[in-house]
Amino acid sequence: MNRGWFGIALYEPKIEANLGIVCRSAHAFGASFVACIGQRYQRVCSDTTKAGRSLPILYFPSWQEFTESCAQIPLVTVEVQQGVELSVFQHPEQAIYVFGGEDRTLPVSGDCAVHLTTKYCLNLGSCATVVMYDRQAKGRQT
Repeated sequence: MNRGWFGIALYEPKIEANLGIVCRSAHAFGASFVACIGQRYQRVCSDTTKAGRSLPILYFPSWQEFTESCAQIPLVTVEVQQGVELSVFQHPEQAIYVFGGEDRTLPVSGDCAVHLTTKYCLNLGSCATVVMYDRQAKGRQT
């Protein structure tokens, strides 16, 4: 039996549709929660599964409040061309994957960083979905 759990954190997401896509994918891949840092979640049409009914969607007004709440949990930042390539990344048993807004890089760092090798960056919803799929495919699922 596989062990572990994971959460998805979005740092100042810009586009509401991507937030809905992340929530839908998190629900489908068995995430323990979704956290929004700096922006409150509102249900959007792209969240067709109404994920908020099945998993917690947490709100943190600032990065500091988020990290204080998650002090003992490994934070895996997902960034453009920084860190380990996702295809060889070993997912921690417990982790929170942190994604930045669509129009900027993360101004913060975590315990480790991963990236996807692509011609150009993916949108937030697509990138988070790929990371969750990779975790599941490698056997790190709830």
